[in-house]
Amino acid sequence: MKAILTGLGGQGLSWLGDIRRRDDVEIVAFVEPFEASISRAVEKHGVPREAIFPSLDEAIKNVQADFVLDVTPPAVHHEVAFKAFDAGLHVLGEKPLSDNFQIAKDVVLAGQKAGVKHMITQNYRFGDQPRTTRKVLDEGLIGQPGQADIRFYMPWADNPGSHYVTQPFMLINDMMIHHFDLLRYVLNQDPETVQAITWNQPWGWHAGDAAHAIVFKYPSGLVATHVALACDNGHQTTYNGDWHIAGPLGSLDWQKDGTFYWHQHRTDNPVVNQRVEHLPVPPQRTAMVDEFFAAIRENREPECSAQDNLKSLAMVFGAIQSSKEGRVVQLSEV
Repeated sequence: MKAILTGLGGQGLSWLGDIRRRDDVEIVAFVEPFEASISRAVEKHGVPREAIFPSLDEAIKNVQADFVLDVTPPAVHHEVAFKAFDAGLHVLGEKPLSDNFQIAKDVVLAGQKAGVKHMITQNYRFGDQPRTTRKVLDEGLIGQPGQADIRFYMPWADNPGSHYVTQPFMLINDMMIHHFDLLRYVLNQDPETVQAITWNQPWGWHAGDAAHAIVFKYPSGLVATHVALACDNGHQTTYNGDWHIAGPLGSLDWQKDGTFYWHQHRTDNPVVNQRVEHLPVPPQRTAMVDEFFAAIRENREPECSAQDNLKSLAMVFGAIQSSKEGRVVQLSEV
């Protein structure tokens, strides 16, 4: 497979390292408009200067490729996608699909019309903890889950002047898309309503709200809560967060050192903090690229397809709308 890598910032260079370790893909062109990023890529990462183009249009004109690996800022994801689709190229794109929900829907429709594969790199769901939890829940270890509580405490995005610090609702927009997508994957169902309250702490460094309490309700009766403080200078969770998933036969808990099963009530054989062995899984980016290539070969939708990712993105924009309007939001209205 031949790829065009758009974006040679920090994330783009990180992806470059991962792609170079594969023997089934070759990056045939790079897109980067900024000279500082170009110089760094050439001097420190061995990127051939003649393979770097100032625009995706120029790259497409000069090379033959199979797909675009999009590592550009969210505000231009749609521009990259539309150009790739027009050229008949598949797209493997960094999250979020877009920072505008209507534009995200337009991108999905364009990809479908073009008949290409478009996958969003929701890497968190490919980790061993989510994969294992999804499996044991499907097997009925705790029965039908009725409540899932997630806690996220972190001194998140503390680089002064970055868009994470200066823009509104960046914790939900940028970070919580991971957790909301995890909720959809792990619980294998989609919520129908969201209610969110957001705020800031006086010692925080974010211009946009960096703390929240969010409740998702599901048609099955399941309730999921998400509580976060992104300027927490004390106890920290992992980036996955601390999870407690409760059902009639016990609970599953995500902790820093693993996943644990409990069953103490109305049982002759109580289980206390029993470690659940994680499934062996490949590195997240390896798994995502493997899935993307398999979907192309098999002519099927990939996991985390752009179309499916709209459901995770709706949770993001629904939560923001709920906070702004102070009401319960039906996700179907987003």
